[in-house]
Amino acid sequence: MIIDTHFHGFPRGIFEKIGQAASDSVRRSPIRTFDIEEYIQVLDRYEVDMGVLSLPSGHTYALKDREQSRDTARLVNDTYAEACRKYPKRFKAFASLPMKFPEETLKEMERALDELKLNGVCIPTNVDGESLDEEKFAPFFEEANKRAIPVFMHPVNAPCEGRWLKYSFLQKIGWPADTTLAIYRMVASGLFEKFPLFPFIASHLGGTISLYPDRLNWREGDVRCTETPEYYLRKIYYDTAGPVRSEAIKCVCEFAGADHVVFGSDYPFGREGKDDQFYPMTFKAMECLDVSKEDKEKIFHGNAETIFKL
Repeated sequence: MIIDTHFHGFPRGIFEKIGQAASDSVRRSPIRTFDIEEYIQVLDRYEVDMGVLSLPSGHTYALKDREQSRDTARLVNDTYAEACRKYPKRFKAFASLPMKFPEETLKEMERALDELKLNGVCIPTNVDGESLDEEKFAPFFEEANKRAIPVFMHPVNAPCEGRWLKYSFLQKIGWPADTTLAIYRMVASGLFEKFPLFPFIASHLGGTISLYPDRLNWREGDVRCTETPEYYLRKIYYDTAGPVRSEAIKCVCEFAGADHVVFGSDYPFGREGKDDQFYPMTFKAMECLDVSKEDKEKIFHGNAETIFKL
């Protein structure tokens, strides 16, 4: 069995909704528009049993207009809910939220989870330059903790100086860097200590967060968590989307344990016009991964079954 926890879908009409905000957060062309039946064919082609839908976060969070942000999130969530209703054994979904507007976030979170029955929420690594550990986002995390729902974090662009704007550095280096920064700020601020009950999935193996545990354990800078940062980092789930190589997955397995790694493909992205290119690359990395068969089963589906209570 295979469950893909990093499986993007772009609802029809999404780019008309978000306008120019998309240009800062995603490759606009070519991008496959989400079609339920076509996506079922993709899952069948790669023998993937279930895809957990999400929208790369920048779309709804970069929007500065309250109604536009709210309505875009609703479009995404309604589209995903339809897919989940039609194929409940093939699709699960992370809700999109208008995170820039805390009151709207809680309203749409309630609607998406209680009315639409979605399975968790997707959040960005920053909200229009604001860090997730800032006090304005505490009500969201309090509610996520109360519900103990899966929270999936996907990278977006962050405010940066001009050196980052050449050679597509923001996607290649900036996104992993912002992921690393976001996770560590959440840990060091004590957020995971205060709100310990929601399963947290860091995409793309968490950037580089697993590479420097001893350095991150230093207490300089008013680190507020009681335990070492490493203690909380080992409780996070990390997905295999990237694309990443088997050595990188093995590194995270050794750091956090194979029971904290989940399979993710980053579909429908790829290179050279191949919008499903990352599936073969991820499967190759998993094939070459030097861990036991039991650990691979955890990564392919066991850990996701635990997260989503399947």
